[in-house]
Amino acid sequence: MILRPGALRAIFVTTAAVVLASCGQPQQSADSPTADAEVIIVGAGLSGLSAAIELGRAGVRTLVVDMNSMAGGHAVMAGGIAMVGTPVQARAGIEDSPDLAYDDWMEWTDDGDPEWTRFYAENSRELIYDWVTEMGVEFVRASAAHGNSVPRFHFTRDRAIYLILPMFRTALELPEIVFAWNTRVDGLLVENNRVAGITGRNLRSGEEVTLRAPNVILATGGFESDLDRVLSNWTPGLPEPQRILIGASYSATGSGHDIAAAAGAALTKMNRHYIYINGVVSPRDPERIHALTGGNDDALWLNAEGRRFTNELGFDKAILVDLLNQEGSTYWAIFDEATREEFGVRGAAWLKSPMPGHPILDDPDAATKADSLEALAAVTGLPADALIASVDRFNALIDQGVDEDFGRFGAGDELPPRIEQPPFYAVQMFPMTRKSMGGVAVDRQARALDGQGNVFPGLYAVGEINGSVGINGSHGMDGMFLGPAIVTGRLAGQAVAAERASAASLDLPALSQEDSLPDPASWSPSLSAADLRALLSAPRDGYWHFQMSHNMVLEREYECGMCHSAQVPFAAVNNRQSKRAQTEVCTNCH
Repeated sequence: MILRPGALRAIFVTTAAVVLASCGQPQQSADSPTADAEVIIVGAGLSGLSAAIELGRAGVRTLVVDMNSMAGGHAVMAGGIAMVGTPVQARAGIEDSPDLAYDDWMEWTDDGDPEWTRFYAENSRELIYDWVTEMGVEFVRASAAHGNSVPRFHFTRDRAIYLILPMFRTALELPEIVFAWNTRVDGLLVENNRVAGITGRNLRSGEEVTLRAPNVILATGGFESDLDRVLSNWTPGLPEPQRILIGASYSATGSGHDIAAAAGAALTKMNRHYIYINGVVSPRDPERIHALTGGNDDALWLNAEGRRFTNELGFDKAILVDLLNQEGSTYWAIFDEATREEFGVRGAAWLKSPMPGHPILDDPDAATKADSLEALAAVTGLPADALIASVDRFNALIDQGVDEDFGRFGAGDELPPRIEQPPFYAVQMFPMTRKSMGGVAVDRQARALDGQGNVFPGLYAVGEINGSVGINGSHGMDGMFLGPAIVTGRLAGQAVAAERASAASLDLPALSQEDSLPDPASWSPSLSAADLRALLSAPRDGYWHFQMSHNMVLEREYECGMCHSAQVPFAAVNNRQSKRAQTEVCTNCH
């Protein structure tokens, strides 16, 4: 079934002030179909929003299609952005320069793309910091990170949700931007060797859709949630893990890579991945393949033989090699009651749940606790003699003040506390996938390239789908994924806007006015906990975000009025005012 502009209201939940309409559009001949937009962006994550804002501000009719019901993508799980020469650095007395950043990054990555790295170092202040702070984003600190000789890893007051929300609200204020939610894109239309639109399916209704535009920007993220794809493209020379967990967004399946390659775009450096070394099996995952990020900087790491094998505070790219050479690609973080609260975890919204105790250490499915090292060994299966000897050796090194075995600390360094206060803890850790560092090949305007290195007319790839344009080389860096997502999104938006400014105008569908809302004075909650449990009793396509968020509502016993109102009623949010009101409650979970 092919749905034309007049049917869009029926299949999409839109969040702009206007939605694509209406049945009164003139019929188009088969050889001259009406475009639905001037550009279609696939993905409402950080790079997709960046491109949309550029286009919306330029007056370009833009349709953003996302398989979820809310913006954010993988960036909601992320931390900060690496930037150079910012006011945050200046206030902290940090002296930085593009030349210093370039040298740092090229040394760390081994083979990072020199042109993109230079461009990013010289333009991150203007293209990222100045741009997003004008939208209301506030960076509060610049922190140190591997691969940086000075602090340049910038954070908002909390996770990257405080970066996403101001940008999403900005996009909602631009009338030329329309959002189509719960819609999965399955393919590209290509006509006369140029992109002409997309095909897909509305996940909630099951309706197949065909949407037309002379430009398509793919912003679908990476592929690190597809373990088969990761392992079949494993990094040459790096030992293959015996077990690896999924640490990326649930939607990071490589769908954008597939549709780009099927249309004729080239993929490059697909065997480059940023693999984290501190994955904890999520206790709420029945398949036990998804990970949370966890760790305790005071912990001792022991392999399956009960022996220490690496510098626990060393460079992650070196630790990864040491870890992959261990039996089972695993280790146990060992610590005691004195440093229990130092074990931090991130990667799941439910971790903010006001549950008693520690969400991981007090969960027997996630951690082991015992009153003696002998008992700890018995529960974990680690050899007791080796475990006890390793802890004794570690304590002795702490007493002497020098780690002669792995160089973790030396004279003048802050020492970890001895591991001696029961109960003792052991948390099993694994490598985990996180970010793709290869993908669709692009030029300096984020235009997709074909197998011969030629521009694929009308097709763009931004953010993680292009591997962050090779800036991370062979070794990922903190803050060098969100940043390139914004930069490449903006560059693609600017390129499309420039092209459309000199092109003939398109015959586009009219835009209708905003839907009416309930009367605030008469609105009241009408859904009971039993009703909600019934809705959540079975998974439904297109309701992933709904299910995740409302399971937490039941767990935390939230009142409906905490998130819902006349502006956010018990119905699909289908107008700008409601969607913006909805963004005000995102931090209840994130």
